[in-house]
Amino acid sequence: MNQDILIIRECDNYRVLHGYLHLANELSRHNEIVVDVKGEGKVKIIRTRQGYFAGQGNHRLPLMAN
Repeated sequence: MNQDILIIRECDNYRVLHGYLHLANELSRHNEIVVDVKGEGKVKIIRTRQGYFAGQGNHRLPLMAN
């Protein structure tokens, strides 16, 4: 689990508040990482051709950078 990345959930997506470059660097080396999302716990972030997605189990939502 990575403590340098801060992500929150907003309605139908997740948003990176801090550590986007660190996230991009980690996902360039690994196709997925686990981060702690406030109020939800551990969430897996995956890199796909369509962009970054976050979620638990089979439920995935887009990860927004702004």
